[in-house]
Amino acid sequence: MADDGVLDDIDLDLVAALQHAPRAPFDVLARVLDSSARTVGRRYSRMLDDGLLRVICEVDWSLLAEGPPAHVWLGTEPGRAREVAEALVRRDDTTHVALAAGRGEVYAVVHGMTRAATARALVDEIPAMPGIRSVRTESALRRLTSSAAWRLRRLTREQEEMLAGTAVEESSAELGPLEREVAAVLRDDARTPYSDVARVLDISESRARRVATAMFGSGLLRPRVEIEPGKLGYRVEAVIGISCPPSATARLGAAIAAHPTTRYLALTAASSTFVYDGVFRGEADLADFVSGGFPGSDDVTAVECTLQLEVLKRYWRATA
Repeated sequence: MADDGVLDDIDLDLVAALQHAPRAPFDVLARVLDSSARTVGRRYSRMLDDGLLRVICEVDWSLLAEGPPAHVWLGTEPGRAREVAEALVRRDDTTHVALAAGRGEVYAVVHGMTRAATARALVDEIPAMPGIRSVRTESALRRLTSSAAWRLRRLTREQEEMLAGTAVEESSAELGPLEREVAAVLRDDARTPYSDVARVLDISESRARRVATAMFGSGLLRPRVEIEPGKLGYRVEAVIGISCPPSATARLGAAIAAHPTTRYLALTAASSTFVYDGVFRGEADLADFVSGGFPGSDDVTAVECTLQLEVLKRYWRATA
């Protein structure tokens, strides 16, 4: 990796491997990448120490709060967009905040611990913040895909198959106090060893492994690589409202969720059928997408695009 923080091909291959197997041991990653465990560990630690990468656990909504999140576009008074965005970053109930161009000058995702808390934030607290002229809200009904499933396409099929052997098989997990405690430990570092989880929670390592493995298998916890898309060569990130007839919802949703640009897709309770977050190499690729450059686009009746100019908070954590 260069001194300016630019990732080289070895770093990018490691990121791609971690996206497929976030908890894989360094010796497994090294074997897949034809490297040494020492080199892989050193590269990973450097990216981690430089703040370029985190391996976190994306937590299912049921473990975080009563209800789903809300996507909010804010129109601001001239010159006050950054002030508004920074105030939103400081709120405990915002998971994502960006300066934007499109539906509003600020885009945010709000997820309170209770439905009442989310409603209070959307109806009373956020609209009353200084500098805001308008608020547009769309509530998510069902998440169709998320950043945990997004992949940097650099690995060969053989490498992907080698990493697939480290994946956790699907299983069911009950939702109780211990599951919430395990989620709290793994949320900021998905690579935390089971022995450390056991020590923090004062339980046996075998129990920590059993509970965490069940949560991984059920999807309550989804390990993922958190890294700014720009570091991977994706210079444009957009949030798009996509509409279609009700009869086409399942078909179009499956097509968009499978698209290589898609980092997040949810069915919404709004004029748009879906809210989509995607990344692109440049404006030309975004133009191709919004003009129907993907399978199933014949079902689309309308698109409304917001460019994320600068992301200030991503998955509950400020980016700077």
